[in-house]
Amino acid sequence: MWISRAVFDEILNNMPIIPPEAGGIIGGKEDKVILWEYDEGHKKRGCMYRPNVNHLNKVIASWCEKGYEFMGLVHVHFGGSRSLSEGDKRYIDRIMKAMPFYVEKLYFPLVVQPEKEMVVFQAIRNDKTVIIKQDNILIK
Repeated sequence: MWISRAVFDEILNNMPIIPPEAGGIIGGKEDKVILWEYDEGHKKRGCMYRPNVNHLNKVIASWCEKGYEFMGLVHVHFGGSRSLSEGDKRYIDRIMKAMPFYVEKLYFPLVVQPEKEMVVFQAIRNDKTVIIKQDNILIK
């Protein structure tokens, strides 16, 4: 995943370092992440991040009007966890299957706290199958 230095730094510096989890969406053009929208989500689910879908869909619509694409969803993991949970994988699968046919891939970065590290996963849709794999980060 190619991401601008400004957006990378903004994501790392705005994610909570203690529970509950939070997240946001990323967007851009030409496979380059240059946009970020923070989302603290709904607080009724304890430590788990549950996106504020209504708000985020409005942001995505605004981006699209300006020629930018939705490129994925970011969220934080605490305690040094650098891998997706089974719940994360199920949610990614649901998101990918709900996307329009022309969206073949999205990114799902994790912000690992308290280390302030980012681990990126890419989801690729191939017919009816969604493949999730770790991806490299290119910061420019």
